[in-house]
Amino acid sequence: MDPINRSQMKKFILSLVVLCVSLATSIAQTGDPATNQIDAAGKRQGYWKITAADKKVTGFPSPSSIVEEGKYLNSMKTGIWIEYFPSGTKKSELTYVNNRPNGPAKMYHENGNLSEEGNWVGTRWTGPYKLYYEDGKVRQEFNYNALGQRDGGQKYYHPNGKVAIEVNMKSGKEEGVKKEYNTNGELVQETYFNGGNIDAAKTKNYEPKKPESADAVKAPEEKEQKGSAPPPDAGMKPNTGAFNGEGYWILYKNGQITMKGTFAKKKLIEGEERIYDKNGILTQIKLYKGGKYVGDGPLPTEGSSK
Repeated sequence: MDPINRSQMKKFILSLVVLCVSLATSIAQTGDPATNQIDAAGKRQGYWKITAADKKVTGFPSPSSIVEEGKYLNSMKTGIWIEYFPSGTKKSELTYVNNRPNGPAKMYHENGNLSEEGNWVGTRWTGPYKLYYEDGKVRQEFNYNALGQRDGGQKYYHPNGKVAIEVNMKSGKEEGVKKEYNTNGELVQETYFNGGNIDAAKTKNYEPKKPESADAVKAPEEKEQKGSAPPPDAGMKPNTGAFNGEGYWILYKNGQITMKGTFAKKKLIEGEERIYDKNGILTQIKLYKGGKYVGDGPLPTEGSSK
């Protein structure tokens, strides 16, 4: 072999060694030589698997545990990206356009069931949206306009699957009649709204035909969320356990409802307060809106029904 060929061979072998070392490093980090590629300009391209070590997060089984994975185009997230819980189950599945969430989005409970799904654009939900209980039953069914305001028909469901609340909204405000049902599916209240304001004169309360089960769990209402990407659970608190003064609650005393509605810092923001005499007879229903008393609701009529 002449000197020129020997020189060329040495260069070829050296290049091959460098390539093999690079591939071995990629495989050791991700288990797949086709992932985690960086182009000549230093930009991330193609499919990437981000580990706990890459993101410098704790709580995962090992530094090599996959935290999220998806595609990059010129170092910008694109298409579907999947994030995982430390247990390895799927936490979220978001659609990205130019490094921002824009499109179908799904969040999951750690047991694998869906937690939320809808269309996430920038910092808000748009269009049809559903929130689920951990057992997979629908918890809330909303519709959002392009501004992220609830618009159109909205529904809440009790954990047993029955409708808890149905109301129409216009640009984020209640409009028309809001119907509330107990866990038996019986209509218990109709509240009328005009531009988000309660029309107390038209509000109606109904006595249910049969008592609710003592262990019935009632549907909580949502707390609105904002952010750069949809959080897994929206921070909503069910009205079970010790009263903490935040979210939607129904409070009882001596087996009778004393307050129900949305609370903040243990203050009733929107809902009603029920006043009884010494014999336990309901004498007044005080309505609250924006944390202020706005008038009285009508007392239920004996034997009222749907």
